Amino acid sequence: MHFTSLANHIERLEAKLGRIGFAIALAIVLMIIAAIYVRPAIRTVAMGNSYAALSSDPLGHDNNPVGYRILTPLISYLMGLRGQFIIITNLFFATVLLVLSYCYYRSLEFEPFDAILGTSILTFSLVTMTTIYYGGYCDSLTYIIVFLMYWCRTRPLVVSFLLLLGLLNRESIIMLMPWYLYIALLESGNKKKTLVLYGVGIAAVLSVYWGYREWVSSLKEVYFDMDYYFDPLKTDLLKYFKKSFGYQALGLFTVFKAFWFLVLVTVFYWWKTRQWHQLISIAILVGVTWLQMLIAWDSSRMMTLCFPIMIISVTYLKQTNCLDFRSWAWYLVVSNFFVPQLYTSGNIIEKMHSTIAKLAAMILLKDVNW
Repeated sequence: MHFTSLANHIERLEAKLGRIGFAIALAIVLMIIAAIYVRPAIRTVAMGNSYAALSSDPLGHDNNPVGYRILTPLISYLMGLRGQFIIITNLFFATVLLVLSYCYYRSLEFEPFDAILGTSILTFSLVTMTTIYYGGYCDSLTYIIVFLMYWCRTRPLVVSFLLLLGLLNRESIIMLMPWYLYIALLESGNKKKTLVLYGVGIAAVLSVYWGYREWVSSLKEVYFDMDYYFDPLKTDLLKYFKKSFGYQALGLFTVFKAFWFLVLVTVFYWWKTRQWHQLISIAILVGVTWLQMLIAWDSSRMMTLCFPIMIISVTYLKQTNCLDFRSWAWYLVVSNFFVPQLYTSGNIIEKMHSTIAKLAAMILLKDVNW
């Protein structure tokens, strides 16, 4: 495929709109395409209903399961997007994530065309499509925070502040801290100082967050409290883990589907060139993400938290031009559309309604139920 003329046109368009303006326009276009690929939600569902209730009254609603996860609902409340309108807030944050993705790749001196590729991978994965498909789920702001923590990984105090925000949106972000600490130490010129700052920062954040939870608990009961997650483990440490065990690998695959090929190529070349620290880094990232299965069973959603692995892989492949990266990566994007988008939770597999996949099935199999 010949990309030169298209790449030149994109560069001229970015020059005309400016980097931020182009990033916003790109993000909107990609969100529209993603909404065609998987049908967008028009009402909140499942736990999304709890977030919607919280956005109407952030400190009310006794026994709201997600009562501690106040950040997105509070922002939505302050924006006037209350109740069912929290869907709009989440779509806004999903769009912001794509804008940040494009700007991040451009900051690494990616050409605009290649930055679009990296942003498209985040778009057409569960990182974005969960927000589009499951109305009310507030994961997009968590992913923004995870992304910014990676971008600022060598600045412990900034990472600590972002961690506090992340905890207010979804507690499981704390699971990523061993990985952030590892990569920060790898890149730090003063490892002792970095370790101390990270330690002090995390300790301070956890103290503040614990105080916040105690304050919220004094105002109302929250169903998803520590007892909910950890009491069952006293009698059976693997209670949650066993419920999703047979579906965890599929849950991980569903996050990026065919895009995992990019990670496999990256891992192969790191192994070939003995880049052990990089291999350990992604092993830690996947490992700490997988540990969430000890306290939760919605494997697709939990596994999506490891999405920085794709950013790292795309960056490596582009910067090294591994196997002439640009010549084949876009074919992977196109092929990924034809892999049905699945979602796993516990022992349940749900197939997202996908127009493109159904058209392919109709053409190839001549038998599809719409």
